[in-house]
Amino acid sequence: MVIAGQKRGLPTPIEVIALSKDFKTDPPPAPVKFDHLNLLVKFGSAVEIEEALCLRMIRKTFCDKIPVPEVYGWKVHNGCVFIYMELIRGDTLHDRWDSLSEAEKASICDQLQVIVSSLRQVEQDPKDPFIGSIARQHLHDYVFETMPWKGPFKNERKFNDWFSSLPQHWLPESRKYRDPYRDYLPDNGTIKLTHGDLHHGNILISPTRPPRIIALIDWAHAGGYPEYWEYCKALYTSHYEGEWRNVWIPKFLDPWEQYELFRLNFMFDDISHNLIMFSHEMNCYSTDGVGMLSHWKIITYEIQLTSHPVDQSRFGSRVG
Repeated sequence: MVIAGQKRGLPTPIEVIALSKDFKTDPPPAPVKFDHLNLLVKFGSAVEIEEALCLRMIRKTFCDKIPVPEVYGWKVHNGCVFIYMELIRGDTLHDRWDSLSEAEKASICDQLQVIVSSLRQVEQDPKDPFIGSIARQHLHDYVFETMPWKGPFKNERKFNDWFSSLPQHWLPESRKYRDPYRDYLPDNGTIKLTHGDLHHGNILISPTRPPRIIALIDWAHAGGYPEYWEYCKALYTSHYEGEWRNVWIPKFLDPWEQYELFRLNFMFDDISHNLIMFSHEMNCYSTDGVGMLSHWKIITYEIQLTSHPVDQSRFGSRVG
């Protein structure tokens, strides 16, 4: 099948790069849109194939319960991953938030609550748990991007030990002392499938009223994390005194018991802030990793981290 009015399939990576305004200066570059193809190409050296795999798994497992862009295929070119996906025509919740009524804001948060609850229903095999990316590789959260090793981890305790020790990577003298924050990290929770960046800039809503969520985007950080991670990370990406953080996030993400949550989130913010602050002086990013199996109870997904052809029934040709 060839798209109406087109005599060829999708653009090649070289054609995508030619249309990028910041490919050489801003890693990762902004995605390139092809409006006439209803296509968006996310690409760059920091883009991972696992994001495409995650989108496909979410779409296959949940259909419309968790709205995400359809992935058509991906290709690796000169060390950069190119993900070809559906162009969702909507507005970010960030751009529209101030213009929404209280009732519309409440409706959006109700929709988010359903989406997040569906996502958190995915359970790992209890006999073989892990904390890591969707393909059981290292964590892709930007908080850890400069760490030379970042998983995967066999359980919460090992992850929490590692996470609380990260500031010592730059402060060796502190290793002489017991970490005062470690006890605030719970080791007896469950591991949840986590988006990892529920900022309202990653939530697309319909341009018409009443507003409805039409896509949750940017799954680059997704994976299996401790159950507290989604909530704490959402708070971390928002303004400390803002309405979004203090009023609305607790409506779609269940807060922990308030006193414990205050201590836990303080610890999370402190460690994450220091990681990012110190990491600018380091250059130790690791891109090691090969495909493994994603062991989730709802869906077992065989993953091979290589180029993947575009669905020819939709576009009539392979990428490149």
